[in-house]
Amino acid sequence: MSGLARILIDRGFRISGSDPATNKQTEDLAVNGATIYHEQVTSNITDDIDAVIVTSAIKDDNPELIEAKRRGLGITPRSKLLNEILTAQKAIAITGTHGKTTTSSMLALALTEAGMDPTAVIGAEVHSIQGNAKEGKGEYSVAEVCEYERAFLDIYPYGAIITNIEADHLDCYKDIHDIVDAFTEFVTHIPKEGFLLSMGEDENCQKVASKANCRIYTYGLEDNNDYCGKNIVTTDHHTSYDVYKNGKSLTNCTVIIPGSHNLLNSLAVIATADIVGANMEKVILSLSKFTGADRRFQIKAKVNGITIIDDYAHHPTEIAATLKGARQFYPQNRIIAVFQPHQHSRTRMLLTDFSRSFTNADVVLIPEIYAVRDTEEDIKSVSSQDLVDLINTENDKAKYFKDFESCLTELTKIAKQGDIVITIGAGPVYKIGEQLSTFYTHVNN
Repeated sequence: MSGLARILIDRGFRISGSDPATNKQTEDLAVNGATIYHEQVTSNITDDIDAVIVTSAIKDDNPELIEAKRRGLGITPRSKLLNEILTAQKAIAITGTHGKTTTSSMLALALTEAGMDPTAVIGAEVHSIQGNAKEGKGEYSVAEVCEYERAFLDIYPYGAIITNIEADHLDCYKDIHDIVDAFTEFVTHIPKEGFLLSMGEDENCQKVASKANCRIYTYGLEDNNDYCGKNIVTTDHHTSYDVYKNGKSLTNCTVIIPGSHNLLNSLAVIATADIVGANMEKVILSLSKFTGADRRFQIKAKVNGITIIDDYAHHPTEIAATLKGARQFYPQNRIIAVFQPHQHSRTRMLLTDFSRSFTNADVVLIPEIYAVRDTEEDIKSVSSQDLVDLINTENDKAKYFKDFESCLTELTKIAKQGDIVITIGAGPVYKIGEQLSTFYTHVNN
């Protein structure tokens, strides 16, 4: 929402909005002229409002929404506004269960560095574009689009990247088949002259791609992909690989963020850049400098010889990929994972998969689940203790904590020089890493 607001301000609209929390996004918007309320109350809907934009997080009992309806104001879902903004240019939509934010961030930076000046709307802060959105005057726009509650079905892009398709958001989808059906409908939105780039080794991606009526390309690590990554070498916190297009050498790429998943994200960007005719030399240079988006393997601090990293991973596949990448970059260090599960319903449905995600962690600390969109029944159905118990049936390395304070106390006791502490989760678990950094800073002073 803050990214869309930022673009609308750049286009001359007057913006107001509400958020119970003060954060960097609300502060930046206020500096740029937006009116920010920190209570969601009826009086925020004033006489001068022409349109009300709502996210899927806003429920029917929200007082602002009720008042907007009473006044007969135009109410537009976030996804429909996003489509209007994107389709003023040739929109490239990045979707998939994992990797949307990093891939869209990489692509926005790459096209910007290549002089193509795209509009971009990203789901996280990206230092290289100084925020989570930018207004561009070029031929293309770039945005990540999410499948949650089928919001991406409001998007009609010129081109799309699908990174992978797995079971997630099972609070609004029946099963993986329902998810595949939604992605299949999404790709029918791409026009014949447009393009679809999908992960070649993902069976669901290829099932979906077969239904598209546009130019279709694949990327991956196997030779039968249109764009293939080969000769992968990881040394000294860098991963380099060769890119082949239709079996012929295209370029070489180096990335400085860890994990095979990020190698694939960069490969998707290279393929897309080639499809739209971007300057490949500048694209490769931009990827070699890309340090990631906020909360995507973000190094937050190095104190007392301890490296503190934060990552947004909240699905079993994402957690496993994050920790595997960490192990590749820090093969000799002890890895302490602090994971806060996100949503009781997700935790319950994927509990076994979550328990298998921590192979590359030496110690796992798990505070109670971050409740969001959960019913009382969901909350009663599972706890972080259940996940700890399941992890410990294989390897006795996990420990449960009822709150952040007790988890932080444990960290201050066990973390030592050379350790890698990674906070993992979509909720506020990053605060534990920040508090650990503050603790050592005070101790040292």
